Amino acid sequence: MSSQFVVQNGNSVNIGKNNNISGCVIGKGNVVEIDETVYRPNIDIQIFGDNNSLIIGADNAANGLRVRIGNHVHARGVSLKIGRYFTCEPDCQILLYNSGNSAIIGDECMFSNSIILRAGESPHLLFDKDSAEYLDVSEGVYIGDHVWVGERAYITKRVTVPNECVVAACAVITKRFDEENCVLAGNPARIVRRGIQWIRNSTKLIDGDKYHQSFVKHMTK
Repeated sequence: MSSQFVVQNGNSVNIGKNNNISGCVIGKGNVVEIDETVYRPNIDIQIFGDNNSLIIGADNAANGLRVRIGNHVHARGVSLKIGRYFTCEPDCQILLYNSGNSAIIGDECMFSNSIILRAGESPHLLFDKDSAEYLDVSEGVYIGDHVWVGERAYITKRVTVPNECVVAACAVITKRFDEENCVLAGNPARIVRRGIQWIRNSTKLIDGDKYHQSFVKHMTK
């Protein structure tokens, strides 16, 4: 853990080996659990408030990830969980400013660069003009297992991206999808292709299976 990570008393922080963490945890009752990794990621964390939690699974490779929970308006009861083998390129931001927010990112997700996941608009307030109903409610962001998010994608506060999906570059995700193995693209995003299977790179192909055979055929044309 980096000496640049400042934690006030009254918080529980457990950082596994090889994580380079900077930032601060200000408040009390906050929990930060980051499992050990072999990749030496750089993560900047700023938590302001009480009883929030941040959990990141084993072997993350988050290169330049910024996590913000609360701000000068302190947040309470925020939960962020990122699964195992998460990777991201620089300038990705996860912003959970509002109390009670939650975000779950599954295992083996791959984020490109300059992605923003923003759940809530605090300190600004948004109401329905006639009823005075408070509108800035997240209701959770859920990203499934093995999801690939392209560069400059923007993920808003009421979103589900199912397992095995691809989010295209510059897509703006504004709603809950329920169909796996799809490509989501556009602003606002919609399903533009179904029945896809993405693989991180050629070293992950299984020798002799249909994806390997198809790739070899393509490369030897």
